[in-house]
Amino acid sequence: MKRLLLAVAVLATIGMTTNAQATIGWAGNVWPLYGASVVPTGPVTVYAQVWKGGVTDSPGQGAGITAELRYTTDIAPMVAVPMVYNADIGNNDEYKGDVPQAALVGAAWVDVTVIFTDTTDNTTFEVTGDQQGHVPPLRYFVTNVTPVPIDVTFTLCMSGTATNGAPCVIGSAAEIGTWGTGVTMNSLGGELWQVTVTFAAGSNPAFEYKYKKDGCVDWECCGNRAVTLPTDGTNSVALAADSYNYAPIGCGLGEVLTEDKVVCLQVCLSGVQYTAPVCAIGSVAQLSNWGAGVPMAVVGPDLYQACITFPAGTAIPVNVEYKFKKDNCETWESVGNRTFTIDNTDPASQTLTSAWDDGPSECAPVGVAPATWGTMKGLYR
Repeated sequence: MKRLLLAVAVLATIGMTTNAQATIGWAGNVWPLYGASVVPTGPVTVYAQVWKGGVTDSPGQGAGITAELRYTTDIAPMVAVPMVYNADIGNNDEYKGDVPQAALVGAAWVDVTVIFTDTTDNTTFEVTGDQQGHVPPLRYFVTNVTPVPIDVTFTLCMSGTATNGAPCVIGSAAEIGTWGTGVTMNSLGGELWQVTVTFAAGSNPAFEYKYKKDGCVDWECCGNRAVTLPTDGTNSVALAADSYNYAPIGCGLGEVLTEDKVVCLQVCLSGVQYTAPVCAIGSVAQLSNWGAGVPMAVVGPDLYQACITFPAGTAIPVNVEYKFKKDNCETWESVGNRTFTIDNTDPASQTLTSAWDDGPSECAPVGVAPATWGTMKGLYR
């Protein structure tokens, strides 16, 4: 009877040992940790460990164990991929598997978990968590960077602004100088310039830029331009053509005047002490680009006029700022800049009459044919 009981006890012990060996005891220590930031420039490798008594505590890969990485993103359903044995970590076996780059591109996050299978009895064991105890699913956040190199083409029309040497593009991204040294542009003929710059994979897709002319010396006016590159795997982007100083774009790229437009500027100096010549000066080439100004002709008592032409083909709208100067074109009027805009809705010719410093005007506007440059020169000989 004792021998029978002993035999039963031995069989029970063997049975318990066999069941223990057929059951995965633990799995976890997933890496990366929950909340990690990942980038879509390549796959994200996920590591997980498993322990099974009498199996994983021996050197090398323990027999009868397989692993599966399961991942889900905010833009795609769950996908399962097999994992491979990586290394012994103490008594544990470590496995690794990849979330492919293609799954990360355009995604905001990816959730992962790992399922181990004991092939001796087809039981499964999901990891308990990462190396800090966070339970699955473990969420990784996809950092918004360019997943592949992107060729970015910049196109610039000088739009009537002269440049002594090639312009350049410069900006906040390293590829265009980090506001240090810009990238020289290539002439396409006339006022049109272009350059293609390759932005590396892993770049911040958002950046700002401007242009410099005169051999990359003089900055354009106004605020920075901003752009955000695509993060969906696009590898080539042609930005819309820019106009230097944000002027109406020329180079055959924008709307233009369909006929010549003549604007006659008149200023009344009645009751004002002054000496001639009197000049008009302003923000366009016809008014010397705030340079020396253009002389005005006498068209009535204390009334002076300068007529300027915006030829057909000029990019529109043309936003003009101007003022007047007296006393041999040296004394500025003290009011703010005067303005007008030219486009195809304007008449072929118009007269704009002002009083010096916007004071009382005793001059009657005179509508006359625009004075020729020869006539104007004769007035100052």
